Amino acid sequence: MFMNVARNMSFSKIISRTFSLTTTRHRIIKIQDQEDFNAQVLKSKEPVVIDFFATWCGPCKMLLPRIEKIIEEHNGTIHLVKVDIDDNAEIAMEYGVSVVPELVLMKDGKVQGKMIGLQDEDKLKKFVSKLSEPSTEKK
Repeated sequence: MFMNVARNMSFSKIISRTFSLTTTRHRIIKIQDQEDFNAQVLKSKEPVVIDFFATWCGPCKMLLPRIEKIIEEHNGTIHLVKVDIDDNAEIAMEYGVSVVPELVLMKDGKVQGKMIGLQDEDKLKKFVSKLSEPSTEKK
């Protein structure tokens, strides 16, 4: 049947489809353990936004597309690192995470700021823009 259809169709009637592929300009890294955290965050040459989350957390799931969009706007100059607090409780405790979602800004291995809870895009943009400012450690 398909052969008959193909024979009867002229090339002008065939619909062509083009696909545009875009490369992802940011990296999302899911931390596996303390050693991975040290390599991907503390020794990173680029600024990093750490997203402390839990798989069962609804607001965490809602925050992810918002923060991904903002990270993408920085064209690869900032990386997003996700730390599951259930799998990496020691790292979460080290950074004083008691509520999720919590975002921590890191630059040159130092904390630049913290934000707790689900936030709108404007607040997130302003928060992430702190990574473009000169380094000042905050506790």
